[in-house]
Amino acid sequence: MKAWINGNFVGWDQANVSLLSHSFGRGSAIFEVADIVPAKNGPAYFGLIEHIERLFNSAKLVFMELPYGKQEIVDAFIATARENQTQNGLAKLFAYFPSIEFAAVPRNKQVDMAVFCVDYGLFDIKQEDLSRQVRSGVCSYRKIHPDTLPVHSKVCGNYVSPYLAETEVMNQGYDDVIIIDMQDRVSEGGTSNVFFVKDGRLLTPTLENVLAGITRMAIIEVAGDNGITVEETDIGYEALYDFDEAFYCGSIQKIRPINSIDGRAVGNACPGPVTSRLIDAMAEVYGGTNPSYGKWLTYIS
Repeated sequence: MKAWINGNFVGWDQANVSLLSHSFGRGSAIFEVADIVPAKNGPAYFGLIEHIERLFNSAKLVFMELPYGKQEIVDAFIATARENQTQNGLAKLFAYFPSIEFAAVPRNKQVDMAVFCVDYGLFDIKQEDLSRQVRSGVCSYRKIHPDTLPVHSKVCGNYVSPYLAETEVMNQGYDDVIIIDMQDRVSEGGTSNVFFVKDGRLLTPTLENVLAGITRMAIIEVAGDNGITVEETDIGYEALYDFDEAFYCGSIQKIRPINSIDGRAVGNACPGPVTSRLIDAMAEVYGGTNPSYGKWLTYIS
């Protein structure tokens, strides 16, 4: 397997950074994960342009100047997928401070960039396993307040929180987590956005302290086009156990139905009718079979 690092391909075993680097020691690296889908006209990135827009926003929020322009990064994603002959999988990009630093603020502002591609087939990973229904639990850890850290940036340091949250609920026998914020509102999953259905309406937390997920963005568009009312709104913790349907969404899991929260069943069926409609509609987007959503795909070949 080859990684793209600063414009050159190297083996994964050569993709190294010092343990004393600022981004390793301080968690200051930023990243993006984009899925590669087996679309009708060949393998394609889903939402690649949106991922790169978010990458630049992340860099701005953590005072990092990226060394490449947006089109150069698009080209790097495509070239890495081609180099690794990735048909169905994911790509992960890092931008990081590689220099050895001991201070909180790096003196050397050099930024390196790396792109990795993984084909699920090489590791016997199946999409149906990534998207299977799950039992969810609410954790005791709270969502980071946006006045403390840039919650809209995919900076590595932010992900200690979901690591702790997911570990806690998994130790309790659940598959995934729902995180509540400091105002007792639902925020998101560990590494995913979350949606709920009540009386046919699709509800999701606002972006006040939630990462703007690319899949979240697509689902809101597709739901509206399919006549499903979508509300971005505050969802109180007390409402969690009164929904008809619920699901996570993200680049890797796509749509992942939630069958129970804290051991209490969600609705009468999982996935429910609205979730099922969205799974089918999004399958057309990923597969490139609905020309109305061609903008979401960037073909590799």
